[in-house]
Order: sequence, then structure tokens, then C-alpha cells
Amino acid sequence: MDSPILKRHWPLAAVAVLFGLYGWALVAATGSGHDGVIGPRFNALGADWVIFQAAARAFFSGELTHIYDQAWITNATNSQFADWLSQPLPFPLFPYPPVFLLLVLPFAKLPVALSLLLSQSAQFAALALALRKFAPGKATLYFLIGALLAPAASNNVLAGSNAVLVTALIVGGFALLKDRPLLAGALLGVVIFKPQFFPLLPLALLAGKEVRALAGMAASIAPLVLISAALFGPGLWLDWINVYLHPQQVAGVNATDWGHSWDESVSTCVALLGAPRWLANTAQALAALVAIVAVWRAFRLGHPGRLAILLCAALLASPHVSNYDLLMLAVAGLIYLKALPESSRPLILLLPLAAWTAPIFNPPKVMPLGLITPLLLLGLIWAVFRGLGAEKPLKTP
Repeated sequence: MDSPILKRHWPLAAVAVLFGLYGWALVAATGSGHDGVIGPRFNALGADWVIFQAAARAFFSGELTHIYDQAWITNATNSQFADWLSQPLPFPLFPYPPVFLLLVLPFAKLPVALSLLLSQSAQFAALALALRKFAPGKATLYFLIGALLAPAASNNVLAGSNAVLVTALIVGGFALLKDRPLLAGALLGVVIFKPQFFPLLPLALLAGKEVRALAGMAASIAPLVLISAALFGPGLWLDWINVYLHPQQVAGVNATDWGHSWDESVSTCVALLGAPRWLANTAQALAALVAIVAVWRAFRLGHPGRLAILLCAALLASPHVSNYDLLMLAVAGLIYLKALPESSRPLILLLPLAAWTAPIFNPPKVMPLGLITPLLLLGLIWAVFRGLGAEKPLKTP
């Protein structure tokens, strides 16, 4: 691959590739009915996807008003997909705003296997296009292989989630920022469907004085919100907000809190260390503040590594981060790694390689080593800001 330091220290790169192949072996094992044989149990491929599909099918069955009802979505998911799941999902939750339904509706009535295949293929195609635009020429293959092999990418398929699409939109949006700012902003606006990663995007555009991109962002968000409100009813937006204001319980368990307990977010990591909730929330707020400052400074200064900083900062600030979301961290690590000179010591590779392999030792609820994930985010932000020292500043494709 087009990375001098990886060519020089190829044994480390080979180990990373083995981790990546292991992630895809988990996909093969889970999808072939051998769940848990070579690693953690995932129930079935697309355990998240069937929740999304159950919510989308509710539109056609006239039951859309129930998708934010914890008891209803639990029953609908486990009953409709009993033949697909190896066992009932314990506390399924549909946490997305109504705009996400617009993306899932085309797949709603398809069989699970086909809908999962098509939805994941579309996401990976979008990521490939985004990376090609971000890193044209020889660097394209480096980023394509690096992103597709990343354990977070295979984890996205295991869950049937949407982190690949989110990463594609952010990378593609900022890759187009110079030449096609309106389209760039429009792509970034679509990230509103995953709101925990959205707030830093307009902040970055504002810091960079990208007025046309901000206009493009507004021009994409407004139709998405209006179309979803017109198609599904404005009350569905209120129901979504209510899920977070008044979390529900099924069998005495708050599904939102239960889901967050499997996070890699700052608040979850601090809570798992035994801190009370107020301290965990305070730590999350401080992390968000650090992320805001980092993004503002990076884009105000036009830092060459600003995309990597944004990707890390979005994860650091988010109160909800799952294994597949760490694809953003993997891409940030690839950006930093690509910029390292061949003369760099092997030790400096540990940070980007740990960032790239992070899903392997997460979530922290199961593997305590995952508690270092917020430190990896902070460390990579610092490393990119610092560049490669005063003698040779960081350069990205």
C-alpha cells in the first residue's frame, strides 16, 4: 500500500491485517449459523438492522405511531424476525429521528438477507466514492483497503448499522468542500439522521467560514425534515423527542440506559470505573468542550489534518458511541498514518494502529481495555495537531 512507514514496518501492518481479517471472519461465522464459534456472540447478522426494518414496515401496516414505544418495537422486532434471530433481542430500541425512516423505507418489504446486503453494499459504495474523492491517485487504494479491512467496517455489517454511511457523508462532504461547497454542505446535512455526530459539522463549517456549504447544509436538512413530517406526521418527531425526555422501561429495564452501557463514550467509560452519574455526565460535557475547541481551532486555522481531528472530535463529544461508529476513528488513524515519514520509529505506529483496531478490544463493559478508547481519541487529536514536529508538518492527501 502507498505508505512508506507501513512498508518499512510491515510486520506491524501484517498484524493489523490479521485483526481486520478476523473481523470479516466473524461476519462469515455469524452469517453461516456459527455465531460465537470464533468470538463474541452477535445473535445474527443485522441485529440492529431488523429493528430499523421493523420500524419501517410499521409505515405500511399503519402502526407507525408505535415505533418509539419500547414494548411495541420489542414485540414487533422479535415476532417479525423470529426466524432470522437465533434468540429474541433483549431490549431493542429505535432511537433515530424520523428522517432516518426515509433511508430505510426502500428496504422495508424486502427479505432480511437481501435488504441487509443491498443496504450495506450501498453504504460501502458511498464510502469508496468518498475516499476516492478525498485521496485520489495512488492514495485511493491505501484508504480503501484500510477502511474496508478496519474491524469497525466488519462490525457495521455484523450489526447492520449505518456508521459506514455516516463516515462516507463526512469524508465525502469535506472532500468536496473546496470544489463544490453547496453539494458538500448538502451531504453533511444528511448526517442529521444520526444527530449525536451532527453538531460539530456546522461548527466546522462556521469556523472555516464556509458560507456556501452552510447554505447547502440548510438546503438538505429542511427538505428532509419537512418530507418526514409530511409523510409520517409531525407527531412522530414529538414522539422521538419524548423517548429521550421520558425513557421507557421493559421488564424493569430502561432500554436507553441499557444500550448506553455498551458504549465507548466518555460518560460510559467513566461510569464503568465506578463514578456516579453526575460525574460521568460532567466528564462527557468536558469532553464535548474539548472537542468543540479542537474543531473550531482546526478549521479556523485551516489545519491540514482537520478532517482527522473532526472525525475524532465527533466521537469524543458524542454521548453514544458504538463499535461500528469507530470507523471514523479508523479513518482518522489512516490519515495520520499516511502522513508519517518512513523514518518514524515503530513506537509511533501504536497510536494509529490502536485507533484502527479499537473495536477488537471494545466495548469496555466486556473488555476493560476498551476504557482507553477516549484516550485514543484525545491522543490522536493531539498527535494530528502536533503534526510530525516543527521540522515536517502533517500533510494529508
